[in-house]
This record gives sequence, structure tokens and C-alpha cells, in this order.
Amino acid sequence: MTARIMIVDDEQPIRDSLQGLFEDEEYLVVCAASGEEAMARLRKQPVDCVLLDIWMPGIDGLETLSRIQQVDANLPVIMMSGHATIDTAVRATRQGAFDFVEKPVSFDRLMILARNAVQKRRLEQENSDLKRQETSHHSQQELIGDSAPIQEVRALIKRIALSDSPVLIIGEHGTGKAVAARMLHAASRRSDAPFVEVNTASVPANRMDSELFGHEKGAFTGALHAQRGRFEAAHQGALFFDEVTELSLPAQAKVLRVLQEKVVQRLGNPAPIPCNVRLIAASARDLEQALQQEKLREDFYYRLNVVSIHMPALRQRLEDLPQLLRSLADEQAHALGGSPVRFNDEVISALKTYAWPGNVRELRNYVERCHILMPGEQMEIANMLPPDQSSLHPSDIGAAASAARLAAADDDAESSDATSFHDARENFERAFLLRHLNRHDWNISRTAADIGMERSQLHRKIKAYALVQPQEQQP
Repeated sequence: MTARIMIVDDEQPIRDSLQGLFEDEEYLVVCAASGEEAMARLRKQPVDCVLLDIWMPGIDGLETLSRIQQVDANLPVIMMSGHATIDTAVRATRQGAFDFVEKPVSFDRLMILARNAVQKRRLEQENSDLKRQETSHHSQQELIGDSAPIQEVRALIKRIALSDSPVLIIGEHGTGKAVAARMLHAASRRSDAPFVEVNTASVPANRMDSELFGHEKGAFTGALHAQRGRFEAAHQGALFFDEVTELSLPAQAKVLRVLQEKVVQRLGNPAPIPCNVRLIAASARDLEQALQQEKLREDFYYRLNVVSIHMPALRQRLEDLPQLLRSLADEQAHALGGSPVRFNDEVISALKTYAWPGNVRELRNYVERCHILMPGEQMEIANMLPPDQSSLHPSDIGAAASAARLAAADDDAESSDATSFHDARENFERAFLLRHLNRHDWNISRTAADIGMERSQLHRKIKAYALVQPQEQQP
């Protein structure tokens, strides 16, 4: 990512020379001739570092520094001056300046300072993002719901957490296998040690040994430095294999040997490294079938399957749907901003008729879509978005979003008579299209442009719903 530097100095030759210096190093450069101009620019365009002259007409550098900190307390500011005393430098530093340089400045030193300041800025931003992620995604940290299947899973996790035996978590995609694995580790005696995840499907087969066991510098072409593997990183903690059946048979044999011998060897180094991990594995596949198809070694399977947890599909615990919707809506509002979308009882009943083949993961995506298109709104039958997008034309989504922002959406009488989700959606679309067609005197081009739909798609909808202009209706 390219960094943006702001240079604030009342002398144009200095601004020009510094601008050329940083642009040669591929920085983006913003210049200001005064503190007032700098503040105006900062409010419109954020930067990663400021080079600020102390002595300027109008507000001086120290006052500008103070105002910058009111706007962005973490923005690094490097003060520059050709007339400053030690007292001024100390004062600037105490006031929160990142560093201080004297004019004429050393370009090499200034470049190093700017690079360090930008790196500090990026690290602080990354740290802030990580903290925000830790406080969000509540639904990804624990299993939400009070249904009997989820209560059984929680009880089983508590019972087996204190053991060090391997655990196999089985369930469809999106049922929360990774969440259960993290809960299991958090409740175990190893909770203070690392929890390391391996998504086996995302690691190329020729890189798996290096990924799991690590390597030394020069162990293979491209090994420019030593790297510890996932087993080493998880020492004294837990190693979670997501979709364990994606491991090749040779890799399964090597993992089994590590579990038995509790040591690991980096590629390019025969010295054994102690490795004591608890293995947690997850799979959405039928493991008996994987055994028959020789995708899974028998000895590896039986070593894994000491204790197993079966994750229920969402359709098997639909009584948890209201609680899940509230939690996921709050999660999206926290992550994306704005107020959470809400779902009334009729909508929840309609959503319960859907099969949710993608389980909670699909539900999260649905709630995110609702939040993006209808932030802070009450989802009702008349304006609800269908959960299954596979049968939706993209223009329908835009149409639904536009309709949701219209007051009351004409509360078509047919909507209250809908007995299924399909009927409710058709009634809504019919009322929506009629309203916009009438608004544009049935001009197809203007109506299509207004609602974001292709003309051909609008013609098909008009034909499908047998819509006619009022004056053309038969008495």
C-alpha cells in the first residue's frame, strides 16, 4: 500500500525539493503552505505522516501540531526547523511530535524517520483492526441458541475439554465446526497456549510438509529464510485441521507419526523439535465413505476419532433462528456501521420455511446483504429480501432495496393474504412494479432506469404478472 506524506512549509523551494524526494521513493505527496491550509487538507484527505515546519506565518507549527492531534491523535508528525532551540525541540516532543529535525535537513535521515513513522502508523491501525475484530463477530466465538441440539453440543464440549485426546468435529458446511473447536480449546487446560488453524484445502500439496513441519533456509528452492511450521507454533496448545480429508495420504502418515512421537523435524534439519499438541479435526464429508474411497487412512481415522462432536444443521434447530438473526444483525451493524436491521415475526416464520443449505454461514451472508441494502430498517413481509439469491436477477435486489426505502411500500392488500414466502415475494414485486410504472406513465425505459432493471427483464416481469395500464383494464 502506497503511503501518503503531507509537507507543511511556508517556503516553496523546500516544499518542492521534499516533494521530489518522496515522490522518487514512490510516496504520494500533499503540500500545504500554512498550518491553516494543512488543517483544511487533512479534513478532506487523510495522510500517513506529516512533515511540519515550526516557524510559519499565521498559526505556527506547534499550534498546528496541537490541532492535528485533535483531529487524529495517532497521526505521526515530524517537526522541522532551522531556528529552533533545544527547548523548542523538547517542547515539540513533549507535545507529541514523532521526531524533530533541523534544517537544512539530511534527506537520508528524513527518509528513515518518515519510513519509521509510516510503519508505526500502519502497525497501530492493524492493531486497532485486530482489537475491533476481537470484540466483534460474537457469533464466530460461541455457538448461539438454546435449542436442544446446541445445548447437547455445549455440554459435550465441556465434558471433553479437559482431556487431551484428539477430537473429530463432523457437520455440514457452515454449521460452526471452527467455532466449536475454538470453544473446546478455550475450555481446556491448554487455553493459555496457542490455537493454530490449518485450512488443508487452501494449502498446495507440495507445500504441506513445509506448512506443517517448517523448514530451514535453503531447504528447497525459494526457502530464503527459516520458518517454523504449524505444529511447532501450536506447541503446548491445539492444532485445528479444517477439512481434514483434504490431507494427502502421505501427509496423514506424517501427522500420525508426530502425534505418536511428539516431535517434529523441519525440512532441511534432522534435529527433533519437541511438539506436544492436541489435535482437533473437522470434516463436512462422510468419513466412512472417505475410508472406502481410500481418501483417509484407517489408522489416521481411528487416531482422530477418539471423541466426536456432531454439529446440527440449521434446519434442525430453527427455534434458534430469532436469536441468531438478532446476534448477526448486531454483528453486521458493529462491523459495517449504522443501526442493525430487524426482522418481525412474519418474516422469521417465512425464513423458517427455507432449507438453509449453507447453514449459519449462509444466514450470516443473508443478514449482511439485508444490512447493506436496508440498514436500520424493520424487515417485513412486504419488503423482505429473499434468502435464496440463485433465482434472483441482480436488478430484483436493487428493486427490493429501493422499495424498502419507500414509505410503507403501499401495503398491498394481497401481501397480508400470502400463505407462503413465494406468494409474498410475488405480491411485493407486483405492487412494486405497478407503483413505479404508474409513476412514469408506463414508460418502460424510464421505469427500468429508475429501478435499476434491464428493459427486457422489466418486459418479462410485466408479462409474467399480467400487468396492464389502468386505462387498458377491462370494465
